[in-house]
Amino acid sequence: MNLEQLETVLAIIDKGSFRAAAEHLHRSQPALSASIKNLEEEFGIQIFDRSEYRPKLTEVGSVFINSARKTLEASYETAKIAKELGQNKAETKLKVALDPLVPIEAIEIIAHECSRPVIPVVLIMEKTVLHGSHSLVIEGKVDLALAPCPFDEERIEKITIETVSLVGAVSRKLLQEKRKPDAEFLRTHPQIFVYNKDTDERKDELTPDPLYDGGGPKIYVPDHSTKLRLICNGLGWGRISQSEFEQEKDLVLIDKKICRPYELELCLMKPRLRPIGPIARRIWAIFEKKHRLQNK
Repeated sequence: MNLEQLETVLAIIDKGSFRAAAEHLHRSQPALSASIKNLEEEFGIQIFDRSEYRPKLTEVGSVFINSARKTLEASYETAKIAKELGQNKAETKLKVALDPLVPIEAIEIIAHECSRPVIPVVLIMEKTVLHGSHSLVIEGKVDLALAPCPFDEERIEKITIETVSLVGAVSRKLLQEKRKPDAEFLRTHPQIFVYNKDTDERKDELTPDPLYDGGGPKIYVPDHSTKLRLICNGLGWGRISQSEFEQEKDLVLIDKKICRPYELELCLMKPRLRPIGPIARRIWAIFEKKHRLQNK
């Protein structure tokens, strides 16, 4: 038995068929089938029931697969640690995906650590929109991310920085004579969103669309600061952080019954299986220590 055979078993389960698994692993289907057959014959077990169109785990296979996952995860973690230990030089470039709601104190920690090495480090902070950051980490396009993370994303490790409450707000300029916005007001005035440039289609800040309440027109803008400025200038309404609302005297809070608040967990994220460099590891350790102290 070897790790390649275990990866093959998991690929069949995850992809749903021998053919899909073979395509995913860039192997021929006969070679993949032979690998599984050799594994079953080696231990005298049957992992898959092949009597139906799609392979199904046997009772023995279900027990085997749980152990196989743990074994592979342990091997990936060991390989990642070995690679990280073998990197003796600091990164010359560090890419960080950054959500506009992240507190400046967290950004300053990263900037400070990148200014410390003897070899200059180019720090690149890439603007992202809410949950778009985790995919950049998974795909290796950034080293770290400071942004919201999906709760069920197993390919990401995260450290919670803080929780931000997004509330509906509108300017008194847009309200004019009205004392407070109602549902009809939201339907007849544009809601302002940040445009996610990483997608071909225009999508709202979350998918599906739990942040869209008005049912009326939408305005997409390139960044969060533009969104806030347009809301303050009375060109539309939208969700902003509670702290941003409190700083703007001319904004009115929209009733929570018609524009419910949304709690957003801001996290530092890194890939679970891919190694990161020494500076990124040092940044991670700092945030990890802060998190432990906050939760004592």
